[in-house]
Amino acid sequence: MDSFNITITIQDQPISLTLQPEHPAAYKVIYHDMLVGEVVKSEATGSWEELPLDQVSPGIYKMYEHHDSSKPKVMLDEKTVAEIGNEIDRKQQP
Repeated sequence: MDSFNITITIQDQPISLTLQPEHPAAYKVIYHDMLVGEVVKSEATGSWEELPLDQVSPGIYKMYEHHDSSKPKVMLDEKTVAEIGNEIDRKQQP
């Protein structure tokens, strides 16, 4: 599967993210060419979760740093991970 873009809402602002599949149940989350983290689908619960940062391999990406105070900080909190997971599930439907 190729990388794809999604738009989610953070602090009432639309944010475009690129999702890069690592395998069918794991995706790197990229914002402005920087790695925010990785989301994985739990085999036990079927829900999407953030992979702990110490388990994420950044590869070619720099780690995300928030510098623009006029834009919301992108964090993989529970709500954001759920929204990203919903978009991935929607994309995987035939």
